[in-house]
Amino acid sequence: MAALAGERRQIGIERSGPGTFTALIAAYYESADWKILRSPTQTAYRGEIERFRAKHGDKRVVDLEAHHILSMRDRMSGPAAGNNLLRVLRRLMVFAVARRWRPDDPTKDIKRLNYRSDGFHTWTEVEIAQFEARWRLGTKERLAFDLLLYTGQRSADVRQMSAGQVGESFISVRQSKTNEQLELPIHSALAASLAAGRGEHLLLLPTQYGKGFTAKGFGNWFSDAARKAGLADCSAHGLRKSAARRLAEAGATAHQIMAITGHRSLKEVERYTRAADQKTNAQAAMAKVDGPKVERKTV
Repeated sequence: MAALAGERRQIGIERSGPGTFTALIAAYYESADWKILRSPTQTAYRGEIERFRAKHGDKRVVDLEAHHILSMRDRMSGPAAGNNLLRVLRRLMVFAVARRWRPDDPTKDIKRLNYRSDGFHTWTEVEIAQFEARWRLGTKERLAFDLLLYTGQRSADVRQMSAGQVGESFISVRQSKTNEQLELPIHSALAASLAAGRGEHLLLLPTQYGKGFTAKGFGNWFSDAARKAGLADCSAHGLRKSAARRLAEAGATAHQIMAITGHRSLKEVERYTRAADQKTNAQAAMAKVDGPKVERKTV
């Protein structure tokens, strides 16, 4: 009858009664609010949403209160996980209020947890040299490494790079997360790596089966290459941070770094420039008191 009336059927609603979180989530997945999100964002949100649905899908949306959310957050593995839970619940509650599933948003007055985290490990110069020594020019592992380090891009964009993006002196990138269009100068080290490791395939980094890597597949493959180089704590994303660090230490401004990495906010990039300035200033300060020692004469 709903179909005859022109109403759209909500996938999954038959598995749980109207008003439950399973029904709400099914409606959210069919909404314009969900469809306008970029694919990487949908993937991240869906993981959190499905974990929540597995535990609470049969519960009623109108029964959720702030103290329930705080209790769930307290049981999460850490502050980052707690903030991720709050993020997706806030989206679902805003959607629920707009669609009149409930009259208020119980997440409204709950603030994100403030905590300090350096995130992915930033590769040091010693670690960079160690990987280069293990994976010589001409290997796919080295090409992936050089693309990550010398473009400063996310692994999601590097694993999808094609020969058509590589020009004579620039690589064109349309960032999947931000939709930012970048024209990146090809560093001489990257040019050598491309010349040595680039095959006949359209993709620069195809799998052994000639297809593109999935996000998980690329992460696992590259982490395995790092482990074989004796670098168990090093990841693909850490090379993006190393690229920003190198640029800062070379004297690039925050805006110049953003032109390479595609960051839209100065906040994170300024961390690298501040760290580089601190190191330079500390070296200059110590040099003032570490000059040649003058021998004092005794009377």
